[in-house]
Amino acid sequence: MKVNRRHFVGILYDVCLFEYASQVGVDQHHTLALADLADTFAFVADFYKHNRPLMDIPCDQFIMRNQLHTVIGLLDYIEEMETGAYEIFPRNVEIREDAPSFASSSSMKRERRKQQESSRRDQQQDRERGLIRPRSALDMFVRPERSWSTDIYSHRGHDIHQDNDTDLDDEYSIVIPGLSKTDIQTFLWEYAYMPEEYHDDIATLIRYLRRDEWMMNGSKGPIVTFDWGLEGVQKFTKEYNQNKIHKIEIREQEEAKKAQEATQQLQEEWNRQQEAAREKETALRIKTTDDFIWRLHKSLVISAEDTAAIDDLVKTLEAELSEYFDFCFLALAPVGSFATGSHTRYSDLDLTLTGNTKNITMSALAAALRHFDYENVVISEPRIQPPQPSTPTSAITMLSIPQPFITFVDPRTELTCHISLNDPLAIYRSRLVYTYNMVEPRFCPVFLALKRLAVQRHLISGSIHQDRHRPVPLGSYALALMLITFLQTENPPLLPKLQQTPLEEEERPLKETIVQGIDCSFDRDWKYHLGLGAGNSKGVAELLIDFCRFFGYVFDYESKEVNARIGAFRWRPDVSSKGAAIGNMSSLAAALPPIAASATSGPPSSSLSSQGGALSSSSSVSKESGPVTFHVMDPFVMGMNITTACRGDQVRMVKECFQEVYEALNEGDINLVFSKS
Repeated sequence: MKVNRRHFVGILYDVCLFEYASQVGVDQHHTLALADLADTFAFVADFYKHNRPLMDIPCDQFIMRNQLHTVIGLLDYIEEMETGAYEIFPRNVEIREDAPSFASSSSMKRERRKQQESSRRDQQQDRERGLIRPRSALDMFVRPERSWSTDIYSHRGHDIHQDNDTDLDDEYSIVIPGLSKTDIQTFLWEYAYMPEEYHDDIATLIRYLRRDEWMMNGSKGPIVTFDWGLEGVQKFTKEYNQNKIHKIEIREQEEAKKAQEATQQLQEEWNRQQEAAREKETALRIKTTDDFIWRLHKSLVISAEDTAAIDDLVKTLEAELSEYFDFCFLALAPVGSFATGSHTRYSDLDLTLTGNTKNITMSALAAALRHFDYENVVISEPRIQPPQPSTPTSAITMLSIPQPFITFVDPRTELTCHISLNDPLAIYRSRLVYTYNMVEPRFCPVFLALKRLAVQRHLISGSIHQDRHRPVPLGSYALALMLITFLQTENPPLLPKLQQTPLEEEERPLKETIVQGIDCSFDRDWKYHLGLGAGNSKGVAELLIDFCRFFGYVFDYESKEVNARIGAFRWRPDVSSKGAAIGNMSSLAAALPPIAASATSGPPSSSLSSQGGALSSSSSVSKESGPVTFHVMDPFVMGMNITTACRGDQVRMVKECFQEVYEALNEGDINLVFSKS
């Protein structure tokens, strides 16, 4: 094993300083004659010489070679150090050149060594004469009553047979400062990290220096006996410092773990605070949006006086038409927004004339309106021509053909009106939406907000004139069905599934309603379902945000359909091989009169144009060739997609619009959501 003896001797030197520093207080100094320190190194050299097999780092030759057992050699050795200490002694050490004021112990030690040398010479002579046996190197340890008397070197470098005393012993001293508790702990900690092979040698040397050379207990501490027979100061031993480091490392690990846990707790607390701040900010944004939607709803709802005026208009017009055509059983019914309860002061009045209308033509109806001084009477022809009689026609195709309607203005209320002939299916569609509206008070504010942002982004239009010149991907009826289905699928749900109610119940029997061969039955008792959504605490703003997120990021436009009849966003069934999903098609097709498919926005007979044109006769399939088509299924006419024309780029437009609105609502940017886009 190759050992740096210079480093070892330096650490031993610092330990000797530590031992002397322990003799004084923190504000005091210990003055040590340099000759006494030279005697310490002389003792160390001689100890190694006699106990070499039992020690790890013999350094007697190094001490001799560098004259550390002499005052001159120590002067040179200490002056090479910047602080007077080698490496781990924590304070500065000074050399004093003048003689110390106290009596040096050097003369006493020299006198003792002379006596020991005289005794040694006598013993040597006795051995030569054969009077006593030679002593082993360890005899001094088994006879504690006798001091170790095998000194070979004096501090002046001469054999002690020639004790040429000089005054150099008393001319130089070393001043060692006392150490504070912090200094002591720092020193012992630094010592513990010195090479392990140093520790047992230093522990042994300090033990015997204390006992046989210094005649003091130094820094105190327990004494241990090694397996090889020597003793040592426990705190300087290898085993002690290994255990010390291990305990310190364990404690540091525990402290580091505690610190990490504390940091983690602080981080978690910070995260909770941030989350709470975000939740508070989100709640504030949602409340602001919620208040805005309710104010918007309040500002759009017409007054009771206006409602009464509209009711009078409908009654007056019904009476006038009955008088004009001389029929006693004509009826004029509102459809669309006025019938669903979602009308506003900007809505047009949509009407359908029912009863005995077989002999009434659109021209005759227009003439009647002009007769009673209604203004701007215009007949709107369908944009899609009906099929030829020889063309095979399914019932859904017949239903999907847009019918003519008449647009006019009432001069008394200045209200724009649209009237169609005999569209009873539109009446039941409007009643279905009206019932859902009455069940849940949050339905109408959310629907009006959706209509507002949809009109501004051209997803739907506000009047038929816009429909004729700029086709839009959706209609108000389709938007209402989307919202109804969304609220039916909320958890917990806000709306019931009115068409899934059993037809026979003991307490509430449901009357089956067949209109032109189509089952239009649904539970009209909205009071029975009132309060269904009480378990769902979401406000109108949250519902609007969730709706836009769903149709912007969640809904699968390619493979799913919106189906309010069953209250689900379901995978589209493959029924292409089954034909139209309506029973008794042949008799139904023969019995069907011209009707319109819309019930909520625009003229009843032409609103299919506003919702994207004619409806397809084939039902949706799971995978289609060509562009993706958005499927919103009619709740009465099974298999009818009322958004057939919403496909390709228009589907992408719908999806991106809802994404834009969701992001803006999430940021609380109400102006961007409801401003004109």
